[in-house]
Amino acid sequence: MSIKAKLASILMGLVSFASMGQGEQDSIILLNGRVFHGPVTAVSDGFLKYKETPKKGDPFTGSFETYRVFSYTQNGNETILYKQDDQSDNYLTVDEARNATLGSYDARQTFKPRFVFWSSFALGYGMSLFDTYLLQKTFDHPDYFNEDIESPGFLKSQPTFLPIVAPLVLSAAWTFPSFKIREKQMIQTHLLNDESYYRGYHRVARQKRIFAALKGSLIGIGAGLVTYAVFKP
Repeated sequence: MSIKAKLASILMGLVSFASMGQGEQDSIILLNGRVFHGPVTAVSDGFLKYKETPKKGDPFTGSFETYRVFSYTQNGNETILYKQDDQSDNYLTVDEARNATLGSYDARQTFKPRFVFWSSFALGYGMSLFDTYLLQKTFDHPDYFNEDIESPGFLKSQPTFLPIVAPLVLSAAWTFPSFKIREKQMIQTHLLNDESYYRGYHRVARQKRIFAALKGSLIGIGAGLVTYAVFKP
């Protein structure tokens, strides 16, 4: 990449970071892509302190460990706290860390794991219902007797803890598949095909998929238990 192209990329990154402030001059950008608004009151002893005014309630003072912060902006001036250190997790250069942070920010804004949620819901619900299936061999067993049950089938056996395996398996399984980031998912389109940007985007997207799988499967299991409670013989 030429020097001119690098300067253009850095300039676009600065503009993107400024736009995260949504018109407010004072903001804090964490390395995980989260943005907080409020004037920074102090940076010392490994902590950044700031004052935040919520939409409802009184102002309060918050703080972050400085190692979690990429930069903060006051009166339109950005101060970068991130420092490259090959001996720690900060092995990326400042520009690479900026692009990774922008990727994380975009993933928080644009990535919607709807397929993960609904497929996990369906699997959790299905496992919950299947768990209540009374097998023919159980029904025919000499020791089995239930005067309310006339034949094997769904909702005719008491639920067990077996379906709880679904959230654990699904949340672990969704940490592995990778996917191609489409340009329409990107706010920072100038970083198309940038490796550091993709690293940050995939990191947050992976977290969102894990939580979506966990949430969907648990809700599905709950729906299955409700179905059993309502429609059991």
